[in-house]
Amino acid sequence: MSSYDYYGVSMVILSALLIIMTATNAFMEGRVKQANIRMIYAPIPKFEIYLSKIISTYILGTLAFSSILIIGQYFFYINYGGTNLPYILLIVNMLVLFGSCFGTMMCCLLGDEEKASSISQLPVLLFSAFGGIFFSVYGLGKMVAAISCLSPVRWIMECAFRIIYDNDFALLLPVTFSLLGASIVCIVICQLTFKPEEFTC
Repeated sequence: MSSYDYYGVSMVILSALLIIMTATNAFMEGRVKQANIRMIYAPIPKFEIYLSKIISTYILGTLAFSSILIIGQYFFYINYGGTNLPYILLIVNMLVLFGSCFGTMMCCLLGDEEKASSISQLPVLLFSAFGGIFFSVYGLGKMVAAISCLSPVRWIMECAFRIIYDNDFALLLPVTFSLLGASIVCIVICQLTFKPEEFTC
């Protein structure tokens, strides 16, 4: 594995996680909130408001990252698995879904876009650092390597590299369903905590 291929995969995973910031901006950025006061008075259930932001962010992220992966593999010769590219696309798109749901959930919990963006970045950076996004953690000793097992990013990276280099799909379903389950949990929390008045004020 070259460093070119390693960072080609790891930076896409990090970028997909940072869709959280796009979700918070789409949901509660100042200019967006001012334009959405009409939603409070519209005769629609509150879940349609936050789901519309999740879906729009997810569609944008899916189109963007699918394009990046396809262009990266066929024009810049980054190894995204060759014929296994659809599976890497699946993992990244599930990560985008989770990021969209997580960012929206943080807005619902905190009621403020700036706080949501700032606080959301901390676990992303910690999980990314211990997950091996920036460098391999195995050179830092057994204790750090053991801690990295707690990072969900580590398992996403492991799953992607196993598919690309070993043709091993053992982690694909666990990772996919874990991200889907985490996304559903975020949506449930949104439903319990979302207050439409905070969406516009």
